[in-house]
Amino acid sequence: MINDLQWPSLELTLEERRRNNRLTLLYKIANEDDAINKEKRLIPTQRRSRHLNNNAFTIPYSATTYRQQSFCPRTIKEWNSLPPDITSVGSVECFKAQLAKHFL
Repeated sequence: MINDLQWPSLELTLEERRRNNRLTLLYKIANEDDAINKEKRLIPTQRRSRHLNNNAFTIPYSATTYRQQSFCPRTIKEWNSLPPDITSVGSVECFKAQLAKHFL
């Protein structure tokens, strides 16, 4: 039944499911598939390197560890480490599929 519904497998830990959901939400925000305004939250990085994908964002400054673990800094750091072929796919479904393959 889980396969028929195309739900994620039960083998994923809670931490992995949360990471995938955070990255999916960031994908939706970045591609304006969500009502959240990306202009104030997602600032494209000015620095290009071989370690960042073309869709990388600047990680907001965080003076405290508490703030560093909040949604934007934590998720943007994970997003920036993804390969460019994942962050530039055309749909949410494709993004989720590529994400699942990447973290296997």
